[in-house]
Amino acid sequence: MCHLQTVRDLSGRLGGPSGSVGLCTFGTSTACCLGWRNVMGVCQPVCNKPCRNEVCVGPDKCSCSVGYKGQQCDQDVNKCGLPERPCSNSCMNTQGSYRCYCDPGYNLMTDGPTCTKEHKCSSSRCHLACQIDRGGEVRCLCAPGLHLVANNRTCEDVDECRRASDVCPPRRTCKNTFGSFVCACREGFVLGTLQDSVQCRDKDECLDSTHLCSRHSQCFNTSGSYTCQCLEDYSGDGHTCWPRRASQSKTSMYLRYKLSKRTRPIQQPRRPQL
Repeated sequence: MCHLQTVRDLSGRLGGPSGSVGLCTFGTSTACCLGWRNVMGVCQPVCNKPCRNEVCVGPDKCSCSVGYKGQQCDQDVNKCGLPERPCSNSCMNTQGSYRCYCDPGYNLMTDGPTCTKEHKCSSSRCHLACQIDRGGEVRCLCAPGLHLVANNRTCEDVDECRRASDVCPPRRTCKNTFGSFVCACREGFVLGTLQDSVQCRDKDECLDSTHLCSRHSQCFNTSGSYTCQCLEDYSGDGHTCWPRRASQSKTSMYLRYKLSKRTRPIQQPRRPQL
């Protein structure tokens, strides 16, 4: 009989999320339960479909971060459509977040969601918000992640991914959003828990069957990718494999055909009949 225990590495030290399960006992032996796998001595849950915006916390179970929902955390939550609207005037939903805008004649306060009516600001026709200096001069402002264009009124998005190459940690790639950016795992990596921290770990395409290897080849996982190698009796690049014997027989038939064209039998001259 299999008994579930708290996640512990094979040396007995506590590992993984507190209070989670993943280690099973089979008589006198212990191993990771069904739906879990051993990652550097710690039983980690396996999600056959990757969790897009958070981590895998159980077999095929994702824990979504704020702003996302769905079984794989791949569905954006429309914050502007919630019963308690986050903005006092206009709201625009963004991927995993939202942005507040003010109606004509109103300006966005520094707290983010609140709009206030200011006659001097409304006359300046600022895109989002404005600030009145001590001397009475009106200056248009943009929210973080935006900047003023040449007319000094309109706010435009700042592409943080283009401004700096190291904006995201290793194994992550930068994806620009309106007013912000997100760091997503690079191709070949998935978000998960590794060494008690949330980070992008290698995706084992050979284990989760997302590889494109031929059924007559063997898949070998590498860091961020994989390779395919045809089996012993097959030839090819690993993605396409064909039997060696069939290939050799076709080659030998072709060679025999070419040889037969070169060595035609010599015809003897006919003798005149008496």
